[in-house]
This record gives sequence, C-alpha cells and structure tokens, in this order.
Amino acid sequence: MDAMSQLPQNNEAFDYNPEYAKLYQANDSLPSDVEDTDDQLQPASALPPEVQGAQDGQRSANSSLLCGFLSPLSFFLAFWLLVQGRGENGALQLAFVAPLLNILGIWQGVVARRRGTRAIGGLVLNGLGLCFFIGIATLIMMILNAMSHMN
Repeated sequence: MDAMSQLPQNNEAFDYNPEYAKLYQANDSLPSDVEDTDDQLQPASALPPEVQGAQDGQRSANSSLLCGFLSPLSFFLAFWLLVQGRGENGALQLAFVAPLLNILGIWQGVVARRRGTRAIGGLVLNGLGLCFFIGIATLIMMILNAMSHMN
C-alpha cells in the first residue's frame, strides 16, 4: 500500500488529523490549531511600524501632559519655599526647572503629533505654563528695575 494514498487529500482534514499533529509534535512544534499567535504579545520590534509609531506617539503625548502638570507644580513649590524662607538657592533652581519642563513638554507634544497622535492638551498646558513663567519673570524684573531707580 502506498503511503500517499493513506494521507487525506483535503487540507482541513489534514490539519486536524491526529497523525499529522504527532508529526509536528515530534519536531518540537505545535500543530496549527494549537498555535494562537493572535493572543501572544509580540515584542516591540516585531510590531508593524504604524502600530509602533502610534504607541510611541501615545507615550510622547502622555509625557507632554505629565510635563505640563509638573511644571506649574515645581514653580509654585519654589515660590512657596521662598515665601517660607527655606533655601533661597534651592528654591530658585527649582523655579528654573519649570520652563525646562515646559520646553520638554512642548517638544514631546510635537513628537507625538509627528507620529499621528493628538497631543493638544499637553501642548496647550505647556505653552500656557511657559507664557506664565515668562510673564512672572518679566514682572519681577520690572519691579526690581523700578526699585533700583527709587534712590
């Protein structure tokens, strides 16, 4: 009897045939019905470029929003430390972290938009934070300038 005549001619029957499954298990691989590659997580490098780009864009948008929240927090914390009289140098350094966070947040928002993710919240929050810091710094410089001319 010929070995080819014993094999089923239909591909579906061939895939679910226990003899066929034993052949693949002998080679340390699973039969096609046992493998569910859809449920397995793929490493980041194995994802399609558009999915990877969308994930990177979402991370950038979240970073932009986080910088937008941390920036005013650091500015007001520095102001509070100055009012309390604790650490003039440390408080001033902390105050200058705020615009750096805003610039970083704007940059992350632009990166997110390049990757196709909406980052309008982070961009607006960081832009307003930067304008607020520049306005406060200008006001302080004008007050100091006016006080120096009061002799």
